[in-house]
Amino acid sequence: MPDFSAGAAWTYRTPQGYDSSRLIIGAHLSFTEHEPVLCCAATNAPVRQKDGTHQPGTIAFLPLTLEAFKQSVVSRDGKAVLPKEFKISLEAWQNDPRGLTYFTVAFEGHLEQMIARQMAQIVGVDAQKA
Repeated sequence: MPDFSAGAAWTYRTPQGYDSSRLIIGAHLSFTEHEPVLCCAATNAPVRQKDGTHQPGTIAFLPLTLEAFKQSVVSRDGKAVLPKEFKISLEAWQNDPRGLTYFTVAFEGHLEQMIARQMAQIVGVDAQKA
């Protein structure tokens, strides 16, 4: 069984030039109503800038279903320290009155592309063809 414990760092299918990016598990949460959620952070990921370019940065909080996480990652890469913003973001997510939202699609480095694929999945459209 893979190590999906808090602090575990994982490589994933990164965009070109972002090979040092890692997904770090911050919390592994179980629920009775739906599958487990891994709350992660992404380090050295491409973060979209105001001018449309991407620069390496940190995505402090990224909730993924266990299946989406499994589809994202390639191999375990030791342990890593979470960004300090992770805990605050996790608490805000857990206390969100709208309910716990999470991604059910794989993460491949670009958050905006992940959001588009998630929205396409929700409405039943193939994001690759849209």
